[in-house]
Amino acid sequence: MLKVQNIDLSLIKPWKDNPRINDEAVDFIAKSIESFGFNVPILCNQEFVIIAGHARWKAAKKIGMKSVPVIVLEITEDQRKAFAVADNKTAGLADWDYSKLRKVLCELKHKKINMPSLGYSKTELQALLTQQKWFDWKAFEEQLKTRLATRYLLLPVKVPAETKESFKRAIKKFADEHGINKKDFAKATGEVLGLLLDCNGEKTIDNKGEKRDCVNTADIPKA
Repeated sequence: MLKVQNIDLSLIKPWKDNPRINDEAVDFIAKSIESFGFNVPILCNQEFVIIAGHARWKAAKKIGMKSVPVIVLEITEDQRKAFAVADNKTAGLADWDYSKLRKVLCELKHKKINMPSLGYSKTELQALLTQQKWFDWKAFEEQLKTRLATRYLLLPVKVPAETKESFKRAIKKFADEHGINKKDFAKATGEVLGLLLDCNGEKTIDNKGEKRDCVNTADIPKA
């Protein structure tokens, strides 16, 4: 049976070559810990090098925790690296049943749960809590035809699972190159998709109120 130990935070060491980029998740995890407690132990090897839980470790440091629950695994160095990669990769393979998710979020909202502690931005929550059956596609098509200047477009978009990561990388690269704020990924994604829909050489309005050239879909980087 796995044993959970309370370990001094100063003894825990991050994996220096960790390929997972998780800084943008830290604030959300910190809010979750403050709301619900530190309920998922960090996994470490015998030397207290993190196997899984780098973002939780950073969040614990951010909110000033002195110790955290840890499970120590007797594992080789190669196994540690392999498990760390597998843990991060498999976590991203699951998908959501959005109708059930919307139902749960609505229930939690009415129970006065701290919604930011769930890990969603305000824009994502707004999109998830909006009943899509009310969406007027005909009016939306007319809006595109008249090319009204909008800052963001909230679109229900699904892509094949095997292209999901490539799609996200392309959006991130595009956002970086065009100065789109990445702190709210939902807004950045909406604006990028909006720009890609408007690619006839006209001008569009960016999130600073300035005009810039529209984007041709050929400009999307190959992932």
